Amino acid sequence: MLTNGDLIRIPQGTVIMDASINEPLPIQVAVQPRMGIVIDNKVKNDDLIKVLLDDEVYYIDKRVVQLVGDINVRKTF
Repeated sequence: MLTNGDLIRIPQGTVIMDASINEPLPIQVAVQPRMGIVIDNKVKNDDLIKVLLDDEVYYIDKRVVQLVGDINVRKTF
């Protein structure tokens, strides 16, 4: 499960959608793997998350992203 603020890996071939309009539209396909930060995981469409990539916000299908970090990454000592 993804949480706001999580660092994620976006695989090559992932469809990236515009977040500046009400209805997300595909605007590009990732030609190489990218890293991003989850901004909002509670979007109207349950399959999408809002992600910060290169100083811009996009929608991405959460079923294709991969969480970066260890199993215990959220534990504090």
